[in-house]
Formats: sequence, structure tokens, C-alpha cells
Amino acid sequence: MRFKGRSPRTWLTTTREFIWPRMSLSRLWAYYKKRISRLPGTPHSIAAGFAAGAAVSFTPFMGLHFVLGALLAYLLRGNLIASALGTLVGNPWTFPLIWIAIYEIGSSILPGEGTKVSLNDLSFTYLMAHIGDVLLPMMLGGAILSVVVWPIFYFPLVRMIEKLRRSRLGRSRKRAEMGRETA
Repeated sequence: MRFKGRSPRTWLTTTREFIWPRMSLSRLWAYYKKRISRLPGTPHSIAAGFAAGAAVSFTPFMGLHFVLGALLAYLLRGNLIASALGTLVGNPWTFPLIWIAIYEIGSSILPGEGTKVSLNDLSFTYLMAHIGDVLLPMMLGGAILSVVVWPIFYFPLVRMIEKLRRSRLGRSRKRAEMGRETA
């Protein structure tokens, strides 16, 4: 049975807390740092899994990010749970920026200016009629940005997880020593 608060939350409160959490963003970030560092596995596996999920978020394959992230994490011997968390890098706030970036990068690399679509003319009906003009540049740009994004997440996360685990181990050793002194 789930405990309820003093008064039920309204849909407006739920929506507001989804957009701007009641606990501050720095506190939310500290919570996620702890959760990620306490995942089972080595710092490499957790960081590789998270980076795989984050890198896959920079592809245009909506709906397949969890599967692709898990596959990439498996190939890199990464943590599958961390890869699912890494796919949260792509979310409703970041997807528009990601899609514009991968389209612009991909279309600037592909030869021929005739296939480049103006972002002002881009609409759902245009996408359905000319899927190749948009999907191919997005796939190319997504592949390039994924290769760039993976190390951006991997290396800081490995260091962060190692540091948090060392400090956690130091605290537990200190508690054990204090327990022996009192006994």
C-alpha cells in the first residue's frame, strides 16, 4: 500500500512539479548522482552504460532509444540500467535542440544543397512526403554527435563514481573504527 500525503495533489501541482521539481534542481542532481553511483557494477560498466544511453539519444530513432542503448551498453560491457537512465538525456526539452543539431550537421556534410530543407518549411506533412530528405541527414548527424557525446559523458562519470565510492568506503571504514573503539 502506498502512503498518501496530507492532501491529494491536484493535476496542476503534479504538472508544475514535473516541470520544476519541488526539491531544487541541485538537490535533484545530488540525488541522481547518488543513485547512479550506487548502481551495481564497476565504475566503467556504469559510466559506459550511461554514456551509451546518452549517445543513442542523439539518434533520430524515437521509440528505439531504450533498445539501442541496451544493445550498445551490452556490446561495451556496460550496465543496462545505467543505459536506460542515460537515454533520459533525450527528453521533451532537449529533443528539439538535438534534432535541429543532428539535421544541420548531417545536411552540411552531405553533398548537394538541393536536399537541404529550411527549418521554417519543415512540417509533419513535409516529413511524410519527403522522409529521405530529412532522415538521411539526421542519421548521419546523429551518428557523428553520438560518437562525440559518448566520451563527454563517460570520462566525467567514471571519475565521479570512483570518487563517490572512495568517499563512501572511507566513511564506512571510519564508522567501523569508531565502533571498535567504543567496544
